[in-house]
Amino acid sequence: MHKLLYIDSSYTLSQIRARGLEQVLNVRFLDEYFNRVWSAHPVDTHPLSDPDIASVGAPVFERLSEDHVFVRGRYGRFSALTSIAPLNAILALVSFTRTLIKLVRRERIPVIRAGDPLMNGLIGLLVARRTGAKLIIRVNSVNDRLRKNMGTPMMPNFFRSGRLESFIERQVLSHADGIIAQGKVYADFAIRNGAASDKTKIIRVGNLIDKRHLVEPLERSLPEDGDLSHILASRPWMVYVGRLTEVKRPEDCYDVFRILAKEHRDVGLLMIGDGHLRDTILRRAEIDGLSNRVLLLGNIDQEKIAAILVLCTLALSPLTGRSLAEVAFAALPVVAYDLDWQSEIIEHSVTGYLAPEGSISQMAEYASMLLKDEPSRRRLGKAVRQRAFQLLDPEQQTRNEREVYADALRDD
Repeated sequence: MHKLLYIDSSYTLSQIRARGLEQVLNVRFLDEYFNRVWSAHPVDTHPLSDPDIASVGAPVFERLSEDHVFVRGRYGRFSALTSIAPLNAILALVSFTRTLIKLVRRERIPVIRAGDPLMNGLIGLLVARRTGAKLIIRVNSVNDRLRKNMGTPMMPNFFRSGRLESFIERQVLSHADGIIAQGKVYADFAIRNGAASDKTKIIRVGNLIDKRHLVEPLERSLPEDGDLSHILASRPWMVYVGRLTEVKRPEDCYDVFRILAKEHRDVGLLMIGDGHLRDTILRRAEIDGLSNRVLLLGNIDQEKIAAILVLCTLALSPLTGRSLAEVAFAALPVVAYDLDWQSEIIEHSVTGYLAPEGSISQMAEYASMLLKDEPSRRRLGKAVRQRAFQLLDPEQQTRNEREVYADALRDD
């Protein structure tokens, strides 16, 4: 039995609770491989995402259970420096890092897991260097490609240039004691940027998926909101699940819908997730006279997502991670870009359709084919659910992940 410090900024604690994402916390014990876990978020109390919690001050420890504590980092360190936000944010991260160093030393935590090779990875590396703990890094994006496509750093608020980000990634990946890559393209990225190939393992998102998504589609309950069920039954809906930010390319889904709206007068676009592009998409729909066929639900809990997905007709996936697995388990036929890990679960014409990256017209053509062909939708939906279980089997992913930690601790 071991102790683990898990540094990750994917979700704040408030977001986890609001969206029913407790599985992302529970899985960190890896079926009791770890008997105590400290989860830590560097900027857990951001004023925009958590307005009811003080965003300035020292890190806060919140006990989730007897064996799980959440360390909530702050957006700023001192109230007197709120007008100098960049400096205050740096001081907050320094305070957060020092807090974790003291924690690891006091509790004799032998291993640290960081959720990415940038900010979380850098903090993890600094803590590991000062304490002698082993460092495991998760890689779930091809950062150099994303920087090239966006023309900006991944985290412009923290790192002012892509060159600096690349330097940090190489330092973190080359000094890690283990790499957990979500798919082959992510493993290739890690090795290309300094990770040792013998320490890089492909471990997919299966054990992060809420168990409600694994339930057979026909056995799932309907959404409690009767009005929503009625709306979803009124026309075929294409669904996108993910953040409404540029990196996920949700506007490509709207462009596909806009093309198909002329051909399939009843089709609608349902988007689950939130982000700063929400208003842009709503504004475009209003200008195009399509507002009554665009439904943005924002961030909703996992039970509701699992119920809603089986009422949709097909899924669009320009670039998604865990949510691609969720729509696959819902037996939804998927039209996706041939990008990152998506071709590992979507085999063209077998478990869905793959369009070249950025080809909105090709994505629209495949979606149109599916809207017209119910037998193909059923065939592809059944096949992608089977592929999801084969590729993402939660129990196997947990076993694989335990081996990564065991290998790192054996090297001690």
